[in-house]
Amino acid sequence: MEKEKFKFKIENLLMLIAAFFWALGHPLGKIIVKEVHPFQLGTVTLVIGFICMLLFCMSTGRMKQLGKLSGKTFLLSLLIGVLGFFLYQIFTFSALKRIPASMNAILISSNVIFITLLAKLFLKEKIRFLRIVGIFFAAVGVVFVIFNQGFTLESRISIIGCAFSICAAIVFSLYSISAKRILEENDPIVIVTIALFSGSLLLAILSSLTVGLGPLFQVGPRIWIMMIILGAGMIGISYPIWFTCLKRLPASHISLYIYIVPVFAVILSLAILRERFMWMFWLGAALVLGGIITANVFASREKGEANK
Repeated sequence: MEKEKFKFKIENLLMLIAAFFWALGHPLGKIIVKEVHPFQLGTVTLVIGFICMLLFCMSTGRMKQLGKLSGKTFLLSLLIGVLGFFLYQIFTFSALKRIPASMNAILISSNVIFITLLAKLFLKEKIRFLRIVGIFFAAVGVVFVIFNQGFTLESRISIIGCAFSICAAIVFSLYSISAKRILEENDPIVIVTIALFSGSLLLAILSSLTVGLGPLFQVGPRIWIMMIILGAGMIGISYPIWFTCLKRLPASHISLYIYIVPVFAVILSLAILRERFMWMFWLGAALVLGGIITANVFASREKGEANK
């Protein structure tokens, strides 16, 4: 019994570390995009993340699984990398170039709305009443977050930047839905490593053809250290933690830490960037987070009770 209790504490600590690194990406990304183009930042982050994941696969004996994957599975893994890494990095870092890091974190967390709707559309999953309520409150919260300085298009907040954040949420939702089956049927760490390869390669090509990669070598060591932290922390450390803990604890338990990410991101942005907002932002953030929890936690409990 004591051993079980100890393992539980370790896994919770690991998930807090993963949530911290995912949250840290917002304020650090905001600082970096002041000196580095979003395409370049995305390229460096994905390349570093891919190298870390590849090394993890090699150290854990997962490389032999690559040869066992079918051609279809390998191709699908490359394709989901376009959604989950190539497009997501473009949208989220382009958003950070234009809007506060806290706002970007809250808007991206609204991906739960799109995941639920896409699951209904493509997977024919039933949307329960509490989930509809949660989606409604989260959607209202998104509006308050975007127009936290008043309902006018002349606000200092970039509507284009907000649109990039919403696009990042939609792209991540499409990735989650399309990758659901392939991640369940195969080793998710191997699949994500392949997806990272395609995402980093495509973004490196795009960066080379548009803004170039040369300017990266002109930035100072401070920016490089932050970019390494982003790639190694958000991907190289957090992904193995996530999938490892997912095998040891119920998915419903682990998913609770996803709700901590935007909270951590706002706290870190307040501390690092000194971001300040009107009361409408805080109301919107509360509605988004409350809607997400209602749509997932309480709706899942309602479903469980209905199945008894």
